[in-house]
Amino acid sequence: MQETKQAPARSRHQQRPLIGLMSVALFCICAALLAATAWTIWSSREIRLREAEVATENMARTLASQADTAIKIADVILDDIVERSERDGSSGQAGKRLDAYLVQLTRKVTEIHGLFIYDETGAWKATSLGVPFKGDNSDRDYFVFHKTNPQTTTHISAPVRSRSTGHWIIPVSRRIDHADGSFAGVALATLRLDSFERVFDSLDLGKSGTVFFALENGTLIYRRPFQEKLIGTDLSSGAIMRSYRENGRAGTIMRVAKIDGIERLYSYRRLDGYPIIVSAALSKQDIFSQWKVASLQILGAALCAIAALVWFFRKLMRQMAMRDQVETELRVASLELEKANADLQTMAWKDGLTSLANRRAFDDTLERERKRARREDEPLSLILLDVDYFKKFNDAYGHVAGDDCLRAVAKAVAGSAARCGDLAARYGGEEFAVILPGTDSAGAALVAEAIRQTVLALGIVHAGSPIGLVTVSLGVATTSNGDYQDASPTQLLQRADALLYQSKTAGRNRVSV
Repeated sequence: MQETKQAPARSRHQQRPLIGLMSVALFCICAALLAATAWTIWSSREIRLREAEVATENMARTLASQADTAIKIADVILDDIVERSERDGSSGQAGKRLDAYLVQLTRKVTEIHGLFIYDETGAWKATSLGVPFKGDNSDRDYFVFHKTNPQTTTHISAPVRSRSTGHWIIPVSRRIDHADGSFAGVALATLRLDSFERVFDSLDLGKSGTVFFALENGTLIYRRPFQEKLIGTDLSSGAIMRSYRENGRAGTIMRVAKIDGIERLYSYRRLDGYPIIVSAALSKQDIFSQWKVASLQILGAALCAIAALVWFFRKLMRQMAMRDQVETELRVASLELEKANADLQTMAWKDGLTSLANRRAFDDTLERERKRARREDEPLSLILLDVDYFKKFNDAYGHVAGDDCLRAVAKAVAGSAARCGDLAARYGGEEFAVILPGTDSAGAALVAEAIRQTVLALGIVHAGSPIGLVTVSLGVATTSNGDYQDASPTQLLQRADALLYQSKTAGRNRVSV
């Protein structure tokens, strides 16, 4: 018990030298400030100016951290919904799921005002607002930018008034592409301008201080004190933007403001990953107001400056911790989402027994390839095959052996679909199918015969078959040229099925074309 009590005591004892050193340092500072009455006015002015520079730099860092966090969150979300939209589309059931997902995201992430997806014409495809509005956004600057620029990077536009809610928003957008790389639309995340007020309220800007956000090209995004008419003002010829272009991504200057003519000390920073400049400023009058008072008040001013620095530092640390936590949670959530999507994709498109494409994947691929073949005027062939006397095989050898037989046949069928566009699928039970885009009747017949011979060469014993081995019967149907107008996927399947039946009635273990 005594040792436990002594541990904090030792800790306090170990801290005393540091506390003493800090106390001595503070005393020295206070003594120096008290001695400032003997200094020249110019020396006192330089001290106050340096303090103001530190304060504005810390405020600029705080603003940059908050803006970077908000935009980075929007960027991560856009990356996710663009991937979803390009992969699953935004129409039908996929569109409904996307709407629900967008609503869920805006509820979880308070920085986001709204999430939207527009197609290549600017029409609403999905939104977090619940119900899409009429009209389109094809006239918005961000839509025009993505439509004319193939880059898939995040684009930040000048603020606009939302057509859906009437609020002033900052558009953060990404381009959506079709599978062939052509323009498919825009994914948009909007940040409300007034969402930044919480951080601004925490900053000590004095009577005439200001903060502003601007795009790298000089377009004003937000300025405090807020005046709606100033949004979108061109500051490219202003002193801060000139200093940024000449001196780099961060700096501090004393200049007269272009907007209101007040001379201020500005600290500005460019965000690391985005083309945005943030700036915090204190007016010259506010900076030197205490410098003009009697020497006895200098100590109080210094103590206030020290307290402000500590407060701003602690505030900056909290902001960085919050940002790191959000980034970590988003990375974990993104990895979990990617894994879940991969698992769902595998379950949705693969047959569990044979690892071939399942019936759903087959139907979707056949419809897509039929349309492509018709559009490009190419032949399309379909092979349907069936394991001969499979019921007898199951009855004789059991279902486990039957499954092994189907897997062996599936492997032979998969080997026939050697090209990138070919698809081998389990059609159902002991039936399999092969889609051969760009293949005429003769080529499809060669593939079918290769399958028949490969299965026969497996040498799987089948006492119920006349030849004593597992064999397959195949039907090959081909559609080309003028047939497409009447050749639906169902009709093509019926033709292949009829030819498969013809092979069976003709004695099995053969190909009918």
